[in-house]
Amino acid sequence: MSNIAIIGGAGFIGTFTKKELQSHGYNVTIIDIKENSDITVDVINYNNVKKALNSKKFDAVYMFAAISDSKENHTDIKHAVTTNIISLTNTLDAMHELGIPRIIFSSTVWVYSVCNTTEVNEDTNLSISNSDHIYTTCKLTCEAIIRNYQKVRGIDFTILRYGIAYGPGCHPDTVLSKFISNAISGKPLVVTGNGNIYRNFLYVTDHAIGNRLALSEKAKNQIINLEGAQSISIKNVAERVQELHGKEVKILYTDERLGDYKGKIVDNSKAKKLLNWEPTVNFLEGSKFLYNYIHG
Repeated sequence: MSNIAIIGGAGFIGTFTKKELQSHGYNVTIIDIKENSDITVDVINYNNVKKALNSKKFDAVYMFAAISDSKENHTDIKHAVTTNIISLTNTLDAMHELGIPRIIFSSTVWVYSVCNTTEVNEDTNLSISNSDHIYTTCKLTCEAIIRNYQKVRGIDFTILRYGIAYGPGCHPDTVLSKFISNAISGKPLVVTGNGNIYRNFLYVTDHAIGNRLALSEKAKNQIINLEGAQSISIKNVAERVQELHGKEVKILYTDERLGDYKGKIVDNSKAKKLLNWEPTVNFLEGSKFLYNYIHG
């Protein structure tokens, strides 16, 4: 049985990933700043990270610790950089000292916002100089650092570029959760811009399955997209919430958010080829699950 550490594992995706790994026989340890973790640690403290990773002989580390909310990244850039980047370098240094051979890193399809092309894959050239969002900049930086560590320190990696995660327990400020909560409480659904920017939402259980499959030898030192199958515009999200709620809900249009991800057509074929992974929960089904969860 392999020992797996999930740093930042007390959060949304980490919780489902833990269940998925345990159901396949893995011994999972959650390392997080939250008090309900197996080991409570602030990962911006190197000595604490090293102590936590020295608690067992770990075979691999999932690195989920990050500030993922776009507004929170912009509000406190210093804190965002510290949490998103320094915590990663602390983890990689500790792994090197302790001889832990493999890291699975949660990146994002937001990195493709720096591209001019609409259709993208893992080989698409990404220029950090085109980034206009601190979240994107942090993730691109982290990806580069991980590749550097592999060459210099020999730590193998799998970088997973996630589609937008949703499902029970997701961040309340993600667009689908926010719209559902607003509809239930009688507030309008606020759409930024004209509503044409889109997301390929990925249900959290599909994230968890992809995370488990990423432990495969075939995924070693690979960057792999895990993206939703359907492109859903923000306007369509609002209309779907109206449909689910079954009552009249007002939609308001406001200015675009700075550096917002406009959406890309992200190729999933590498995940299918290497891991035999593809999304299983479609948006109509998943949005109903989430509506029922929030509505109670």
